[in-house]
Amino acid sequence: MENPFSYSEFVTGESFCNRKKEQQDLIYYAQNSQNVLLYSHRRMGKTSLLHEVIHRLNKTKPKINSVYIDLYGTLDENDFINSILTSLTQIESKLERILKRLPGLKVTGSFDPVTGLPTLSASIKPKEAPQYLDRALQILESYSEKRKLLVIFDEFQEIAKYSEQGFEKRLRKVIQGHRNISYIFSGSQKHILIQMFDSAKHAFYKMARSYPLQKIEIRDYISWAKRHFKKKNVTLDEEIIVNIVERCDFQPMYIQQFLFDLWRSDITDLAMLEDIEKSVISNQKNQYIVLWDLLTQNQKKALRLIAETDGEGIYSAERLQQGGFNSGSVLQRALASLMEKEILSKNGIYQFQDAMLKKWIQRLS
Repeated sequence: MENPFSYSEFVTGESFCNRKKEQQDLIYYAQNSQNVLLYSHRRMGKTSLLHEVIHRLNKTKPKINSVYIDLYGTLDENDFINSILTSLTQIESKLERILKRLPGLKVTGSFDPVTGLPTLSASIKPKEAPQYLDRALQILESYSEKRKLLVIFDEFQEIAKYSEQGFEKRLRKVIQGHRNISYIFSGSQKHILIQMFDSAKHAFYKMARSYPLQKIEIRDYISWAKRHFKKKNVTLDEEIIVNIVERCDFQPMYIQQFLFDLWRSDITDLAMLEDIEKSVISNQKNQYIVLWDLLTQNQKKALRLIAETDGEGIYSAERLQQGGFNSGSVLQRALASLMEKEILSKNGIYQFQDAMLKKWIQRLS
């Protein structure tokens, strides 16, 4: 029997756990051409949710086309434009038809040698970028004339790092006129995204409805996991599921990984979970060591303090002394830099974006 759990890529269908309300909300916003700011830290299943929404929209009547654009790793306006152009192949399979919509622009079509999927790229001179941006966005609008369209910009915070003057203003000017398109601006760096959309100084001020992605409830994990294990005639103890969810700090990717390994085992007890955890940490040990070696001493101390205290009461005199800090300001600077590096996030208290990194650091102590 095929393992129903998956952790190496985004998951949809039966492997996807719950998020029914989130799906309903995002589909409703898409049907009514409303913009959404969706954010959560990494490993919370944001991308899987987005692809599940796309999957469901393909089955709605009337159908809504979707375009998913991953901006992670883009460095400038040119990369942004090329990302849009390549994404057009998601709604138009023939390159020739797309190229016909771009007369006068230096755009070439090819096929990715790894994936075999069609790609588009433009040769853009700096002074031509605004023209290419307008045309790329106009093509998106043209596809929405006959049918509503959902456009997802994932890892949208990347554009805040672009150096081109006035890029955000030019982008907003075009897309705010699109009446038949719902835009989801999605990302993992909450502090940057909130500043982009909640500060009157920024171009995207009040451009989208804020939608923070919350944790999936334990009860949903219990019913979902038990249902899958029942298929192989195994009654999975709720205590096991609760232990996995809490051990993984509610992070769907790791929960999927633990259940994947548990599924292939003949043993389903708490001792087995310890073995799985050791295996997961061991497999990622080298990348953790590389990350650790790049940190300053104060950053390492700060991470160890958060791992030991779960972020509680870290500025008390006792905690500061325990962590090896002479003052709260030194700790604060270290924590700010760790948030910039996306190692920590803050939601009331500081917490790790990678639950197994926290476990690894705890084992170092």
